[in-house]
Amino acid sequence: MITRDMVGGAAASLIGALYLFYASQLRPSSLADSVGPQGLPLVYGWLTLALGLVLLAQAFIAVLRASPAERAKQADAWSGQGRRILWAAGLLAFAVGYLLIVETLGYLLSLAVLIPAVAIYLGARFGWRPLAVGVGGAVVLWLMFDKLLGVGMPEGVLRGLGL
Repeated sequence: MITRDMVGGAAASLIGALYLFYASQLRPSSLADSVGPQGLPLVYGWLTLALGLVLLAQAFIAVLRASPAERAKQADAWSGQGRRILWAAGLLAFAVGYLLIVETLGYLLSLAVLIPAVAIYLGARFGWRPLAVGVGGAVVLWLMFDKLLGVGMPEGVLRGLGL
């Protein structure tokens, strides 16, 4: 029997392993400190992998110790989860859509579209409020990252305006 904790532990372990793989590909620069650019990402990867494995081990032990009645109850925990998985896949689709349009539209416009779209998907009523929050949120995030912190964000169609 596969429990939700087993799936969560396996997913966290896989994410941690992938994170470790990509973090180990980071090239150190001549300006790097003694830890280097890999330091913190490697720590995150190892922690994610370790916590995923701990969750997976705990889930296996819990199944082995469970009585037949408890095992039947755990099997029922999956009922109705298909709808939640599809809902989560919808949120993932928004993230993928954002990544596909951010270079073309730019950071500011992409966020102005993404924020109200996700809010409406999550249950907000369509109207001026989600649109205002989207535009306001996009402007605040753009000002914070692009202007205040100096992180260059994709300009997209606004490139000619010099923002």
